[in-house]
This record gives sequence, C-alpha cells and structure tokens, in this order.
Amino acid sequence: MAHSESITFEQVFQPYLHLRLAAFENLKIVVGVLAALEKHYSAFEIELNPQLFISQAKDKSSSSAEGKSPLNLKPYYIVETEFGNIVCGRTNGYEEAIKLIATDAEPIDLSSGKSVNVPILSLQQISFMCVETSHFDHC
Repeated sequence: MAHSESITFEQVFQPYLHLRLAAFENLKIVVGVLAALEKHYSAFEIELNPQLFISQAKDKSSSSAEGKSPLNLKPYYIVETEFGNIVCGRTNGYEEAIKLIATDAEPIDLSSGKSVNVPILSLQQISFMCVETSHFDHC
C-alpha cells in the first residue's frame, strides 16, 4: 500500500521548465508545487558562484582562477529538496529558469544561506500567476 513510486524533478516541474520568470516567482512555483505534493523542502537565499551551474560549453576559461573568486558571488534563491538543490534564479533576476543543480556539481553549503519565508500558493494560484505573466509578457 506504500507509495514507493519515485517521481523525478523533470516529471514534477515539466510544466514550468520552459518559463522565464522573476526568481521570486520561480521560488513561489517550486515551493507551491512541493507543498501540494507534501514534499519536504527548505528555501534559501545564498551567494553562489554562477559557474557552479552554467553550462561548461559557455565557459571556455573554466580553468581560470577567476571562476573561484569571491568577487563573482551573486545572491540566488535555492530550494533544498529530495530531488536535490533547485535553483530559482538570481534574487534580482527577472527572466530566470527553474533548474536542478547537477548531482555531480560541487556541493553547495547551505549553512551560509539565509532562510527565506515563501508564501505557499495553491496549484490553481500558480496557474493563474503563470497565465498573468504570459499575458503581461505578450502585451
């Protein structure tokens, strides 16, 4: 009788992966979807080096020491979940994607992050928010 079905990040968030919204809107989507599924999560604002999850194809100077410089740290919204860490975008970003950090990526120490209190939206509210954003973007 146990629900041992294992669902994946892609299965859960597929309807939202094509969206490019403000990072906080993405955060509300991720938290709302996880809450609807009764999944455990923790939301954080944390300074990260964007090189951690930008495609290596774009970065031809990955061996450069500048990638590790503290000057390159930017604030991001991250959600810790059973799927792994989900990036919702830079805190001031407005055309951000929801992404799962690769499991082979350098681990993120969330202890330095600041916990974020996120309003939990129902799936219907998330749907309305996405429609509103879509309408706004095309006007």
